[in-house]
Amino acid sequence: MTLRLTLAKAANFIQAIFNFPHCQIQSYICAMFTAEFYSQVFLDNTLYQYLIAFGILLLGFLLKRVSARIISRQSFRFVKGISHNRYSEVFVTLFLKPVEQFLTVMVIYFALDRLRFPAAWDIDPIDKFGVRWLIEALFEIAIIVVFTRIVLRVIDFISYVFIHSEDTEVSKDLVRFIKELSKVLAIIISFFVILAQAFEVNITALIASLGIGGLAVALAAQDTIANLFGSFIIYLDKPFSVGDLVEAGEIKGHIEKIGFRTTRVRTLDRSLLTVPNKKMVDVALNNITQSTQRRVKFTLQLTYGAKSEHILNIIEQIKTEIDAHPDTCDETTVRFTEFGGSSLNILVLFYVNSNEYEKMIEVKEMLNLKIMHIVENNHCSFAFPTQTIHLEK
Repeated sequence: MTLRLTLAKAANFIQAIFNFPHCQIQSYICAMFTAEFYSQVFLDNTLYQYLIAFGILLLGFLLKRVSARIISRQSFRFVKGISHNRYSEVFVTLFLKPVEQFLTVMVIYFALDRLRFPAAWDIDPIDKFGVRWLIEALFEIAIIVVFTRIVLRVIDFISYVFIHSEDTEVSKDLVRFIKELSKVLAIIISFFVILAQAFEVNITALIASLGIGGLAVALAAQDTIANLFGSFIIYLDKPFSVGDLVEAGEIKGHIEKIGFRTTRVRTLDRSLLTVPNKKMVDVALNNITQSTQRRVKFTLQLTYGAKSEHILNIIEQIKTEIDAHPDTCDETTVRFTEFGGSSLNILVLFYVNSNEYEKMIEVKEMLNLKIMHIVENNHCSFAFPTQTIHLEK
């Protein structure tokens, strides 16, 4: 009785708006609750099938965010042993987006699977190239791509754990290298899986046919292969790490990134220099960061008018000032070395107990000022390139 009253009110409402005959509206609304109504066929699919497909889409899109978060949190159980039950929020953040994409693909697949193409369209079967085959291939590609993204997120999370773990002895640079290498391998494998599953390509025959072509590519990419081996040498031999200050030939700066083919160096003038890995391992490299001291070496040039006793006093006083400085070590060398073309040359060599460039410059500046006072107090002067011409009468 209540249902009939409700249907009557609905019919009155629609009639008032659209001015439809009351009897037709009421009969149509009542027909919606009969099995015959849902058995009506449109394009070879019943109304019931369309409603089921729409319901799957609606429910799937409404619940995909919640479902993705639940699946991500439950999946953390498989990796919590690696992370020692830490970084669960990082794992959920990494996995949430690809899991949502996976659920979206599956919802669309199951929704469209409830429908079929009209026979009047005369579409080829799935085993022949056509619309059916193309749609099936696209779904397979989408599933493989999304699954590959999930695998990449697993690699990101494992590398994150090792990089931020304080009780591991594994080099962080090596972890980053293995992370990038694993990602490349995962993408290559997924590409071959797409060829095999979606396009039914014989992978064994494909690899065999690429033998000669691969040899040609290898010959053409000798420098790239050499740089790749250079990256292996850098990670295994560890001549430098990210953040180190290095000097390799004319290159001097801080290491910012070590890649497969190149190493990025931030020079002292703040420019970013990209250097092939082969060059970084082939030249003599000075890792300034790993040194405990910085050497300072220069030549003090005095004029030929300086007397020998003054030179001896200058040598002794300079050595005393350097040894007395708190930031220098005891290995100091101050010697009168040679008679130059226009000067008397004194070698000054000492070490600063720090590998920081700014500290070395600060110590050198302070000692240079004291050396100037020492030279002035001993009635000597600094020489510069000059020539004296004697004219005969």
